[in-house]
Amino acid sequence: MNEADFANKVERAFVQLIEERAEARFKKGEFAAQLWPEMSPKAAASRWTSIRLKASNTGKPQSVSIADAQRMAAVIGKELSYLLAIAAERASGRK
Repeated sequence: MNEADFANKVERAFVQLIEERAEARFKKGEFAAQLWPEMSPKAAASRWTSIRLKASNTGKPQSVSIADAQRMAAVIGKELSYLLAIAAERASGRK
């Protein structure tokens, strides 16, 4: 597997991990609203959907910025480095 493929797998594993933890702690829409409080709840939910599933304009999942990854980690109460380590393990197939 080349590095670009692995990086994409880590990103998708990270999103899946965040989604699992957010679903266990938050009501629908609440997580997205906490991630982006400057947006309307509807716009925040749409952005979260674009990251998790696919963007309406490209048909592909939206990439996660480092800033958004840090916000996600903070909202679920975990260190970003810890979550990225778990995502890397999942992406490599070790866990």
